[in-house]
Amino acid sequence: MRPSPVVIGLGALIAAAFLLTGQYDPDAHAALFDRFSIVPARLNPASPEAYANGADALAPLFGHVFFHYGVLHLLMNGLAYLQAAPFVAARIGDFKFLALFFISALGGAIAFVLIHPMSQVGAVGASGAICGLFGAYFLSIRPSPRAALQDPQIRNAMLSFLAINVVLMAFLPLPIAWEAHLGGFVAGALAYFVFAPRLKRHGPWG
Repeated sequence: MRPSPVVIGLGALIAAAFLLTGQYDPDAHAALFDRFSIVPARLNPASPEAYANGADALAPLFGHVFFHYGVLHLLMNGLAYLQAAPFVAARIGDFKFLALFFISALGGAIAFVLIHPMSQVGAVGASGAICGLFGAYFLSIRPSPRAALQDPQIRNAMLSFLAINVVLMAFLPLPIAWEAHLGGFVAGALAYFVFAPRLKRHGPWG
């Protein structure tokens, strides 16, 4: 499916942020990554490292999707994004697509913080938001989300996706925020229930 200008534009914006801020060399821009990483302790009001106000917390909650640790991280997320984003945008429209993407990003950030509330280890990347796109993608394959969930093939595909991107990632000794994958997937799926096109109901005369 051909991506819409909005899908291409968002992908290009993420790539541009990567290049213009020198993310291909994270060590040289540690302060910038530190500013936009989701660090649970800073978002926990009970922590001494907590942000002084809500405005300071907004930057990492949404800005983390525009930061990636190196070229491989960006390419992997970019390929996944191009798999799901065009279809989801075509189903719900560009404006709702953008809303769903950032709702998923927020859901991923919240899950990461709730599961590790006092952690000082930060996370960046668009994978949580992209997992949200896949949550919406699976539900968009059929005429309605309910019809999708009633299809055993789609349910199995969703479970396989979660097994790989959440369960497997939780056990691998890699710096991958499986918590954000889970939160993003759930947030994106729930958002799709709200944004999904409504089926037209015909009366007895057609």
